[in-house]
Amino acid sequence: MKETNKLNDEVLENVSGGTLTQDEALAKAFAHAGLTKADYVKRVELDWEHGRKVYEIKFYQGGLEYEYDVDAETGNILKFEKDYD
Repeated sequence: MKETNKLNDEVLENVSGGTLTQDEALAKAFAHAGLTKADYVKRVELDWEHGRKVYEIKFYQGGLEYEYDVDAETGNILKFEKDYD
């Protein structure tokens, strides 16, 4: 089954088995940060960056703000930042 989402005026076709879900991308970010959960998840958005699908993730835990870009196809962490809230 195919689901089509319109993002930033481009159409993404998500085919089962190819793209991580939001929950999977968030789990990758949590694991990288050494966490199992966050106090507050502000954003998990699928977007296009540099010709690839990327989840932009932002969450807060223990007075820190975390921001991640996770490749939606491979699950690789492309960028991360951690700063005091």
